[in-house]
Amino acid sequence: MRTRGRFTKALTGLKSNDIVKVRGPFGGFVFDAERDKDIVLVAGGIGITPFMSMVRYASTIRAENKIVLIYSCATQDDVPFGSELMQLEHQNPNLRIIFLIGDGPTDKLAAKHVMSGRVSPQVLDVATDGGNYTDKTFFLCGPPPFMNAVLGTLKTKDVNRSQIMTEAFSQGSRRQTGQIRSWPYNMYISGAVGLSLGGLTVMISDLLRNLPPSTLLDSPSDTSSATLTNGRQTDLDSLVNTLPALKNNAPPSSAVTAALAKVAAAEKQNSQTPTQTPTTATSSPAPAPAPAPQPAPTCTTTASGVKIC
Repeated sequence: MRTRGRFTKALTGLKSNDIVKVRGPFGGFVFDAERDKDIVLVAGGIGITPFMSMVRYASTIRAENKIVLIYSCATQDDVPFGSELMQLEHQNPNLRIIFLIGDGPTDKLAAKHVMSGRVSPQVLDVATDGGNYTDKTFFLCGPPPFMNAVLGTLKTKDVNRSQIMTEAFSQGSRRQTGQIRSWPYNMYISGAVGLSLGGLTVMISDLLRNLPPSTLLDSPSDTSSATLTNGRQTDLDSLVNTLPALKNNAPPSSAVTAALAKVAAAEKQNSQTPTQTPTTATSSPAPAPAPAPQPAPTCTTTASGVKIC
């Protein structure tokens, strides 16, 4: 174990009987023997850790999957699991390991394939049998700078991003995340999304059923009726206007002729009959009563000779 990162430094500070809580594993950075028939593993330093599980598993089940491992290390004295990897390569004919030493000699590595330098297009061409990148799956694990360099090289080779899975040994903000293709993980995600959508649907349905109806959405009935009547009238007028003109040259039937003659005779008879204006009897006015006779005046003469009536 190298004491470099936060996790390893925390481990070195542990004491006897300390309690450590571990969670996981998580993610989909896994080798599927049924899916990944031809894979290239590219490890940088301690990024070899997940690949050790993969090559051990493939060798144990005697998988016929073609596996090429590019293992990049700083020096030949800095190769974890070196002896075990060479033994696994000897046991598994489908496993090929390329040790890539960045600096210094390589004489201590009694391996079939040892190269010097960094992961370059030439190294990837060797790992892919002369540059055959089709139908291969690339697994990358290591520090972020290492993985960024390998991703850039694969991009120049026109490798589709869907063919690349990554996993970074880093807790920084630049860590890569692996492409999740494991079906159990996808099933969990799909199930969670389905439950969330189902709960949201039920909640909205209950709200719509329990809330009072909004009067803002109700239009007046008379307006709706008038609009409907006008729409029907417009449709009827359009239909009538599209009908072709009808022509009927057939003679009228005998019944129609007789009815028309009868109506004409009745109109003629009415025109010959004189019109009599009804008169009303007038009664003579009653004679006015005779005026009553005036009484005779009574006259007296005063002593002075004045006559008063």
